[in-house]
Amino acid sequence: MTFFVRLAIIAVAAGAIALAVLFRKSATAARADVSEAAARAVALSLAVVLVSLGVVGVVSHTMMRHVIQVLPLVVALVLMVRPSLGVAAAAPLFAFWLLLMTAVWLLLLGVARIVNGTFTSTEIALTIVIAGGSLAGLASAWRCRSRAPFSVQAALAAAFAAFQYAAMIVSTFSFARG
Repeated sequence: MTFFVRLAIIAVAAGAIALAVLFRKSATAARADVSEAAARAVALSLAVVLVSLGVVGVVSHTMMRHVIQVLPLVVALVLMVRPSLGVAAAAPLFAFWLLLMTAVWLLLLGVARIVNGTFTSTEIALTIVIAGGSLAGLASAWRCRSRAPFSVQAALAAAFAAFQYAAMIVSTFSFARG
């Protein structure tokens, strides 16, 4: 199985996790607007993941690759001006990066080779920060209730899972390695 296929599986799983987070059954029938506190927590989590990935780009000397990889996070952060849309865009990104950081740790622990590579101590520490930011973001998204239609949220979640997958693929092209 190629890296791109494994990455596609991660992206599909991230989309499924996002849908589960966004559309879980609530105890009450009425849904309130996304709370300001939950929206701030989602935005902060996006910023933590984005900055951490930027630091990985700096320490690994792969800044162009990481700039491409964080584009979906930047767009989701901009969408947070309308939290009902931003949360739906952010949820698959959090799931994607949490799954990818889990894959890195499975490699480091010798359990599975979903991803390949060697990692410096700084990069390993940043996997923990990225995973923590992603987990916090998913937890914040879980607490959000949105009045946005199911179809809009589902479309955003699917689009951003695909956007993150595409960004990862493009980041492997030769122009992004330099």
